[in-house]
Order: sequence, then structure tokens, then C-alpha cells
Amino acid sequence: MKNVRRGYCAEDTVLFGEEACRILTRCADDIKYLLERGYPFRSALTFVCNHFLLQERQRNALLRVCASEEMLAQRRAKQLNELVDGCSVHVDAFNAVILMETALSGSMLLKGRDGCYRDLSGLAGTYAVIEKTDPAIERIIRRLQEHKVGDAVFWVDAPVSNSGRLKSHIAEKAEELGFPVDIRMVHNADTELKKQANVISGDSAVIAECCSWYNLYEELIADIPGAWVCEF
Repeated sequence: MKNVRRGYCAEDTVLFGEEACRILTRCADDIKYLLERGYPFRSALTFVCNHFLLQERQRNALLRVCASEEMLAQRRAKQLNELVDGCSVHVDAFNAVILMETALSGSMLLKGRDGCYRDLSGLAGTYAVIEKTDPAIERIIRRLQEHKVGDAVFWVDAPVSNSGRLKSHIAEKAEELGFPVDIRMVHNADTELKKQANVISGDSAVIAECCSWYNLYEELIADIPGAWVCEF
């Protein structure tokens, strides 16, 4: 099992340092201003990022963080305040595990204006189990158990490399912790999650279109001392 820092980039201390975050906050405000006046998202993002001469990683961060008030309202309308005892939840497997691997690696996380946490790991269809994978899965399952969830469906993108290995690790950890799970290998997890209620994901498209979602990541990140979170 690889001992690597998921999502780590040595330049992040500068790209997302105190001064950089002040500039990125202004960028996010400018993008929101343009979005609310009818500009397409990509056009607004490109215009503002070019104006401030931002690096590619900073642009990707703004892509994950920014939203218009209409977009935020759409997501908030689906957000749950709590999980009902005994309910079934639907977990965006790669989204959740990679986020937690990144957090446990001490790498930077982003907190979006919708309150969701996202990473810049950028695996783009490739994945490898690392030393932090099992601890990440365990933290997710234990938190669900604390909420007295009845069971969980983990949706896994089958085309992603090593998806079968992730499935095995989820199954083994769930059995060890005595938690019932159903792991479903599908072509596109996002498509399936958009049809579900009690979704656990930070993907903006998923939480905007699903029946309902719960911000479990807020609790998971709060449990990691010294987690590196940027918000702008």
C-alpha cells in the first residue's frame, strides 16, 4: 500500500497563503457578481482569472468554490439538518474517500460557499489505494454509526482504475465495524446519486439535483486536528 500524501502540492503554501486568499476572495466575489448578471459560469471564471493572472491550481479552486446565489439556494433547498435514525444513506464513494484521504494527508481542502468541502487531488479517472484509505473509510463509517444510520449504499465509479480494490476495502472495513453496506459498481456514480435521498457527497452537481443531502463532511473535517482548510 502506497504511503503518499493525497492531494499534496508544495506550491499550495504560496498559491493559497494569506495574501493569495485575499485575492481569491475578491475573485470569488467578482465571479459571483458576473454570474448574477447572466454571464455563463465558464466565461465569468475565465474573465476574472485572466484579469488577476491566476495559476491553474487557483483557477481550479475557484471552479469548485464559486456559485451564484441561485445555485446556492438550489443546493440549500435539498440540504438536511439531520439524518433520521435508521435511515439508508447513499455515499459518493470516491468523493468521500478521496476527500478524507486528502485531509488525513495534511493536504489542502477547500470550503465552498455552499458549506461543502472539496479537494484538488485531480485524479482524473485514476486511483490507487494508499496508506490513508482504510483510516478514511473507517472515519466515514464510524460517523454514520454515530448518527444511527441503518445502512449505507456506497456508489463506486467502475471505470476508475482500482475501483474494485476500493470496493474490497470498503467491504472489509464495514464488516470489521459491523456496519451493513451495499456497494454498487456503476458506470457513473453521479447519475445514480442524483436520483437518491440522504446523499453524502460534496459534488456540486449531485447536491443540486439529488432528492436530499447531508453535509457529513463538515463533521468529518472537524474531527481532524489541524486540517488545512481554505475558504474564500
